[in-house]
Amino acid sequence: MRLKLKGEGTIALILCVCAFMAGAIRSGEEHMRKLPAFTKYECAICHESSNPQSGSKLNLFGLKFKANGSEWNSALALEDSDGDGVYNGRELGDEDGDGVLDPGVSRERSNPGDPNDTPSSITERTWSAIKQLLKD
Repeated sequence: MRLKLKGEGTIALILCVCAFMAGAIRSGEEHMRKLPAFTKYECAICHESSNPQSGSKLNLFGLKFKANGSEWNSALALEDSDGDGVYNGRELGDEDGDGVLDPGVSRERSNPGDPNDTPSSITERTWSAIKQLLKD
């Protein structure tokens, strides 16, 4: 009888851990969906690790996002959370913070939580002008 209870207790513990992990994953997805883009960096936009486990530390942008009530808006778009000289909105492809990607942008330009990752300053329009100059 006692052996049977141990086995049932182990199963119950495993089920609780699985339920907790599923909730944590679902919570992360809900937060990511609040951002204008997250396909390239996914969890690493807010976490120090691209594969965070429960209790994973937030990066500089993640801390600001959390302090902002886990909401994306113009105030957060105008901040430079990681101190790399580029506003969060520019890095996430939504410079005005309205939750809609800027025209011509399909995903985030760089990671707003990584000071070593900044978007290229050369735009598609600039590349076109350079190509035209080289043709002449």
